[in-house]
Amino acid sequence: MTDVSEDVEAAVLAHPDVARLDGAFASYLPGRRVLGVRVGARVEVAVVLRTGRPVREVVAELRARVTRVAGAAPVDVVVADLEWESW
Repeated sequence: MTDVSEDVEAAVLAHPDVARLDGAFASYLPGRRVLGVRVGARVEVAVVLRTGRPVREVVAELRARVTRVAGAAPVDVVVADLEWESW
């Protein structure tokens, strides 16, 4: 059985515009940390996005994914950085 924070982690990392989660905060589970995800009264996610799409669109998509996984809790998505693709 997985924790909600692990489900959120998987949903966010499955998005093609997410390069990685950022360690701005974390969820602490027995023997493991889930960096970039904090679940409480709110669900907070810190991400590093790939460039190429409007940030607002990607954030809206991430918020919808997290809501499907975590339920009705408000979702905050923090874009901690952008990963520039080399041309």
